[in-house]
Amino acid sequence: MKKTINIIIKKTHSRLGPINSQKKVALGYAFNYLIPQKLAEVSTKGKLKHLKMLNEIKLKKDNQNYINNLNIKECLEQIIKIKIRKKIGQNRQIFGSITEQDIINKINQITGQLITKRQITIPNIKEVGIYNIKITIEDSIYTNIELQVLPNII
Repeated sequence: MKKTINIIIKKTHSRLGPINSQKKVALGYAFNYLIPQKLAEVSTKGKLKHLKMLNEIKLKKDNQNYINNLNIKECLEQIIKIKIRKKIGQNRQIFGSITEQDIINKINQITGQLITKRQITIPNIKEVGIYNIKITIEDSIYTNIELQVLPNII
């Protein structure tokens, strides 16, 4: 009698591994715990073929997403400097502050690329000057843009 069985993992579990992966476990563990809890299902040829197809689709989608993110990075790297004018008071301090939304609007105006607030890391900007902004497009893809805050001349 078989003592192990191949299963496909359907939900995250600390001992099993990632979702949609195949693993060999004890027969009793599979039928008494994993399958009734809907954490896994029995592996068959049809299910393995379907799983392989899903993994290939996910891989193609991830590759396309990575290429799109590299294109966004190239567009953002063409920006040498962003200039924003603000009204100033004493000691070269600006009224209000520069926010992520100000930078998003300026980047969209220059390149047409849409980025989110979570992708932008800016220092606390309270004075006129030059600052570095880090834009993280993906975990491993990021770029730095120089921001110049200028006094508003009427």
